[in-house]
Amino acid sequence: MTSPVIPPDQQPLQQLAHQAGYASLAALAQAAGVSDWQLARLERGLLPQIPVGVMMQLAIALRVPLDQLVRQLGASATLPPLPTEATPTASCRRQLDRLEKEYQRLQAQLATHTARLNAQFQEDVLNTLEPWLLQWPTAAAVAQQNPAFPAQKLLPLTRPITALLTQWQIETIAAVGAVVPFDPHWHEFMGEGVTPTEATPVVVRYVGYRRGETLLY
Repeated sequence: MTSPVIPPDQQPLQQLAHQAGYASLAALAQAAGVSDWQLARLERGLLPQIPVGVMMQLAIALRVPLDQLVRQLGASATLPPLPTEATPTASCRRQLDRLEKEYQRLQAQLATHTARLNAQFQEDVLNTLEPWLLQWPTAAAVAQQNPAFPAQKLLPLTRPITALLTQWQIETIAAVGAVVPFDPHWHEFMGEGVTPTEATPVVVRYVGYRRGETLLY
């Protein structure tokens, strides 16, 4: 029985993917936003033929510096023919310099884009909560100064918070006071004695939250 021949750069590429937490090269390709074909070319030692943008995306996905990635994957790369006046070392150095500059440019662009997204996210949240931010402090002050102030008048002021949770697809598991079948996946028993069995009717005392099938609280 014979063993398959492993291309020269396949082992270090798989090792980098494993260290970064990817179960396979296909998972790495998906996370980096590159094609399996580009990874196959890297496995065959064709690093000089890989676009700079692809190498940058892989470096970010693998969480390693670009120059380190180039050194590890280029140790046994198949280099194209060089002009007689150039040396392999000089050619590799020029290519590495180009990769470094492009990597730094894209990193700066990514940082700017991330900051812009964060600012936009905060602005959107503040726009949704604006009615509550403006009215709640006054209403709370009136309620504290007048114990007879009806609490029902405060309820409409919470609508912006409800709207924000709806935008984020966060929903309550059940309403306070509701009688529901006990489900240990969604409910935490707070009474005395033995935890009820599944499907036993229980009364909701505090609200929990979930997003889809993910339990939040």
